Amino acid sequence: MTVFSSPVAAQSAVFIVTGVPIDARGGTTTEARAEGLQNGQIQALDLLYRRLVPRGYQFDLPTLSGREVIDVVRDFSVSDERTSSGRYLANLTVRFRPESVRSVLRFSGVPFAETVSKPVAVIPVYQESVVSDPVIWSDSNQWIDAWGQLAVATGLVPRQLPFGDLEDLSRLSIEDVVARDADQLMKWASRYGADDVVIATASLISSLGADSVRVTLYFTRTGIEKTVVIPATGGQAWPQLFEASASQAWELVEDEWKRENMLQFDVTGQITALVPLTALEDWLTVKTRLKSVPLIDRYELQAITRDRAQVMLHYLGDESQLKLAMAQSDLGFVRQDEVWVIEDRASASSALETLGAQGSMRSMAPEQTAYPPSGLFSNGISGSRP
Repeated sequence: MTVFSSPVAAQSAVFIVTGVPIDARGGTTTEARAEGLQNGQIQALDLLYRRLVPRGYQFDLPTLSGREVIDVVRDFSVSDERTSSGRYLANLTVRFRPESVRSVLRFSGVPFAETVSKPVAVIPVYQESVVSDPVIWSDSNQWIDAWGQLAVATGLVPRQLPFGDLEDLSRLSIEDVVARDADQLMKWASRYGADDVVIATASLISSLGADSVRVTLYFTRTGIEKTVVIPATGGQAWPQLFEASASQAWELVEDEWKRENMLQFDVTGQITALVPLTALEDWLTVKTRLKSVPLIDRYELQAITRDRAQVMLHYLGDESQLKLAMAQSDLGFVRQDEVWVIEDRASASSALETLGAQGSMRSMAPEQTAYPPSGLFSNGISGSRP
């Protein structure tokens, strides 16, 4: 299970796959262990592929030999090891080499994403029929119960479900949700540290005697709406059908994010931006966050003074993708006075106020430039992706 704590930590965990179960048998325990560890690394790579690649392209994933898989593995560790005669059981954590995985996918022609989203808050709305009132905070909402049964999301999109407590009831009404009131939805979502809200509405349909669930997903940030119908299979009871529907709905949410953030190696750009500063620590924070943005291939610190730094960003994709990717690392990217400005979201207001008090935004001319002394920054005046 992968737990994403901060934007930088979340991004660094993308190429780590944890909790891969091993249960291998062999002529001896040693043989079983060797077989289990190799198969476990292959399984971990498959899980990583599915984390990065949209479902529509997963049929094109390359098949690597055991030797080739080892070449893209940085290291691994095991826990909960148990052995018996000719049998080996353990849980495996595999850390992959990002550059090697990127190369395999890129040269196989398989598109992928690796930007980790801020948490997405899901609001499961249940409407038993077209004539029934939709409900959220109700004991009759078995749809919200189904979402609670899903395994913790370990892909690129952390999932946050509502607590359903008194605070939720007082902050968000079914009327707000049905009206898709973006302001009210985002105020409510701020409680969960979420930057997006997905309204997942489930309703029952019956056609030719076959029970099904229709799920409509509404993405508040983009205004996109998607609908999928999940039929019951194998005599599923309603709880199992609802859980299967929630699982498929979440796959759609993840796929939408991957498609929006696919790395475009054939589309590149470079842009100069200013970083408002109130102290040296402000630049160090921004520098760390820039390194965690997958679309930024590299950056160059061109100049720095007491109140601002000027950087050149070299990036993949277009400006809208770059802006979205930077936002996931708590970096604002805005246009002010014909100049691009990078804001540390946590302290943007104070830094911008300081900079604004000293005049309009403008690029730094050579005579205004003060370069940092040698060794002040660990990467000199440039940085690149890990």
